Amino acid sequence: MASGSKAFSVFMLIFYAILLYFVFADKNMIAMYMMAIGMFIEALVNCVCTFRSKTK
Repeated sequence: MASGSKAFSVFMLIFYAILLYFVFADKNMIAMYMMAIGMFIEALVNCVCTFRSKTK
C-alpha cells in the first residue's frame, strides 16, 4: 500500500476482519458490499498517494 499510514492500515485490518466474520457467518451480500467498498478505498488511497506531489 502506498499510503504508509499506520492508522489507515489498522482501520483496513479491522475492516477486513469484520468482512471475514460476515463471510464465515454466511452473510454473503453484506460481505460483497464490504469487499467492494474496501477495494475502492484502497485503490483511491493508492491513486491519491501516487499522484500527490513528493516535494513539499
